[in-house]
Amino acid sequence: MKKSHYIIFVFLTAFIFKAHAQLVNEKFDKLILSENFDSTDSYWTTLANADNLFIVQEGEYILNRKSTLSPFAIIATYENNLSTFKMVTSLKLEKSVNEDGLIGIIFMAQSDGKGGFIFEINKLKQYRIRQITGATYKYITGDAKTSGWVNSKLINEINSYNLVEIKTVERNYDVFINNNYLTSFSEIAYKTGRMGIVIGPGSKGRVDFLYLFSSSKNYEALSSNEETHNSQTQNSQTSPDIIELTESIIKLKTQINKLTEQNEDLRKTLDAVKSDDEETENQKKNTEKKINDLQTTVRQTSASYDSILKVNKELMKYKDMVSGNENSDLIITLSKAVKTEKENNELLRKQNKALSDSLSAIKNQKPVNKQEEIKNNDKTNSTDKGFVLPK
Repeated sequence: MKKSHYIIFVFLTAFIFKAHAQLVNEKFDKLILSENFDSTDSYWTTLANADNLFIVQEGEYILNRKSTLSPFAIIATYENNLSTFKMVTSLKLEKSVNEDGLIGIIFMAQSDGKGGFIFEINKLKQYRIRQITGATYKYITGDAKTSGWVNSKLINEINSYNLVEIKTVERNYDVFINNNYLTSFSEIAYKTGRMGIVIGPGSKGRVDFLYLFSSSKNYEALSSNEETHNSQTQNSQTSPDIIELTESIIKLKTQINKLTEQNEDLRKTLDAVKSDDEETENQKKNTEKKINDLQTTVRQTSASYDSILKVNKELMKYKDMVSGNENSDLIITLSKAVKTEKENNELLRKQNKALSDSLSAIKNQKPVNKQEEIKNNDKTNSTDKGFVLPK
């Protein structure tokens, strides 16, 4: 390979690697916000009407978007003036009656509701990043044909929590999911912005926690603005022990969510096994009842067969008695009676055989093992707390 070609190859390889590499290299050593949804006195809206039900309950923010027409955004009342931060949250999409069902996180949201970024996941293990541009969207991932959606094996199944982490510095953004790097992008549109949650049409989901970190360097730069400094100081923590403790809480909460999901799966499996055992027992009882009924029928048929044999035997006596007698009427009558009884005898014999065959088939029938089957509105309307997103 010529030297010039080698240089071009190395340059292109480095360019491609950089295009897919992480863009943020910052130490986020300052805890700014800790939201565990332990009380309703928080930065998040509680709402109950015909279209939405948003409540804080038992350490979770429960979101139920009843309307199937459009997604809805809940914007936190917390004023985030940081340009450098790391946001960590845990999102779960529980169910969706709409094909556009989703749950996501909003960051860099502008005060007029016409700007910002949305990271979303859906029930098909797909993700996308969109930029709000007025009443429309710009796709940062994917394309218009796929509506921005990208497949990813890193995303958990529906009804399971996903740990989402977004880092930003100097308008560069890195996105992680479940402790795995996902993608990066750059956009100079916004310096700062608020954060929020988005829930899709006809969707139900939950948020377990949300933490906001920054770097000491960025936070100290903001301290020159006294108003900003005062508004942030009461929530900030710089102690390494606090950061380590917060990271431990995140790990523990994530592990608890996984164990809870595993326990739920085991409970469903146990219920299915119990149900299968009960059904097998019922099938066994029904089979035994059929066998007893058929045995009774066979005994009755055998008794009738024996009676017919006796009648035929008596008729044969009459035949012997009239042998050689010219009394044809009696002979004809007896002959007809014998013929009729023979026909009845043959019919009962066939019925007896059919019943015996059925009894044998039922005795050899195996119960079905079902456990093997188990295996084998649309216009943008901005408010301080939320707004309806465009379709």
